Amino acid sequence: MKKLNEKSLNRVRDHSLAHDTGYITAFRGNNIKKINLINNKRLRALLQSMGYGITSVIGGYIEDYGTSKAKEVGEKTYFVVDLKDGGKLRKHLVKLGEEFEQDSVLFVYKGGEKSELIGTNNAEFPGYHKVKKSKNAIFGKSGEFLTKVKGRPYIFENKNNTNEIKSATNIMGQRACYITAQQLKTMIDKIKKRML
Repeated sequence: MKKLNEKSLNRVRDHSLAHDTGYITAFRGNNIKKINLINNKRLRALLQSMGYGITSVIGGYIEDYGTSKAKEVGEKTYFVVDLKDGGKLRKHLVKLGEEFEQDSVLFVYKGGEKSELIGTNNAEFPGYHKVKKSKNAIFGKSGEFLTKVKGRPYIFENKNNTNEIKSATNIMGQRACYITAQQLKTMIDKIKKRML
């Protein structure tokens, strides 16, 4: 893992200023690690097939926030950028959040000053299709939902000296990502069958 340096933090900030962005993961606490990893690869392939820019980060939240039982929980998450400014990122994040049984997804409007935590299942918080609005980007700040590991805001995973995942640049690349996502879904279905 590589801590996000100032240059990388500026790049995330710049993306947030120039484009709609969001955060999503496919990890579920009730899934085994293998299924979570495959689901996250499938999510990445679907996002790539839609033409989005993706950066792997560690997203987190405070479980039992505001109580004596509060503890920080982290999971592999994707920072997603609508590089083409197609205007469908919010809709796609919600759809994928529902498909991957997430409690919520985070959508950040272009400019980074407004964001929405959108419920994508019947979890108690925020609730299905309920929206919790926030103002101003949260770079370097802590709270109930954050992108932080080991006490530091924004720590990125480093693979091959980069944490940016290139999006598919043409229709054939997007199709290949979509086929990969379908193959990974089949793999998950087989694992789940064996577990029964």
